[in-house]
Amino acid sequence: MKLKKFASFLGFVLTLCFAAGCAQSAPPEPGFDAADLPFYVEDTDSLNYSYTACERIQPFWQGNVIYNEQIMVVKKDGKTEGRLLYDAKRVISVRDWTLEKEYEAGKDYMIEGDTITLPAGSSIPVFDDEWSRGVNVPEVYPEGNAGTGYVMIGDGNSVMYTETGLIYKNYIHVTYVYDPAAADRSNFKKFSDDLYGLSQKIGKKEDIEMVVFGDSISEGHSSSELWGHAPYSPPYAKLVKEGLELFGGIKVGYENISKGGMDSSWAADEEQLAKLTSLAPDLLLVAFGTNDSLNNLEGKTYRANIEKIIETAKAANSECQILLIAPFPSNEKVKSAHSHELICRTLQSISESCAAKNILDVAYVSLYEGVRDMLETKNYYEVAGNNANHPNDFIHRFYAMNILSAIFDFDALAAK
Repeated sequence: MKLKKFASFLGFVLTLCFAAGCAQSAPPEPGFDAADLPFYVEDTDSLNYSYTACERIQPFWQGNVIYNEQIMVVKKDGKTEGRLLYDAKRVISVRDWTLEKEYEAGKDYMIEGDTITLPAGSSIPVFDDEWSRGVNVPEVYPEGNAGTGYVMIGDGNSVMYTETGLIYKNYIHVTYVYDPAAADRSNFKKFSDDLYGLSQKIGKKEDIEMVVFGDSISEGHSSSELWGHAPYSPPYAKLVKEGLELFGGIKVGYENISKGGMDSSWAADEEQLAKLTSLAPDLLLVAFGTNDSLNNLEGKTYRANIEKIIETAKAANSECQILLIAPFPSNEKVKSAHSHELICRTLQSISESCAAKNILDVAYVSLYEGVRDMLETKNYYEVAGNNANHPNDFIHRFYAMNILSAIFDFDALAAK
């Protein structure tokens, strides 16, 4: 495999490894040349399946290969098919939910453009869309407990909420070559050196202490590693730590003080702020909002809470680098798009006001718009492992890709 620009850097990264939605109609940027991307693969005809720690977290829009995109083949509206994010120019591998079983083209599946269909006798599972509404759910997943079956939540109890194999065992993983010009980059994070202090520390190879402070998403819910099943893919926070070490060549101390079910008011109470003060991190990821009420979001409470967290972190360590993370969209029958848009606007405004007040190194990353675009072709349970508000493995990876894009200028690294 020959990478146009990234060969020498990838070799460095691999040494470290061993030593230690997108709307498809968006026009490309003027002068865009896919071959200039840092992870562009020239010889895709001879490319064999691989899935290294680096490939797991490199931003897919920075290359022409998507590794292990999670999808489902869904029975819905008289059709049985699955949809990829983009047209597949060449399919490298289609694997089951564990990543261990590889399906056979022609025998198990056919892919044309962005659509996968199944021939008779296929061993690929089919998810019936009516299950997502609690209708005719297989008896092996009884109603009453989300850990062993499912419960009904959301508007009119219309959303089937589960953390079981009812969802994750129906995923398949597709690795394929695509045309990066089809990707709408406007909703992916682009490096702008907002965390200048962190860039300096990485440039000097200084080790850092990183703290993750959020709710169940940041705790890692619905990642296969946290729930203890194959393919054991880590949650986004651990993937960010791995990325800092792999791409930055530094050691990262790691504390995750996130807690499921909590909102920004919990985060801003004296006990939690005292814990944050004692840790005095060099890098702080702040990710609240999914559990905040509409009253919190429409009033000043949410903003005040996040600003209090920033103030506390900066008081404990004036050089603390802070990344404010807007979460991926919840199922709309669980939390509205309006609420998520309020989160995005508030966090972006806080980041901008910090810069205006000369409060340095406070940056903003949103996962909302990128995943919202994915939902133009995907069903919600194809991005959320619980069908409500927890990202699956691919979206945990998408979190990490965007966060790492805020930290690293991959083009510059590739040029070294």
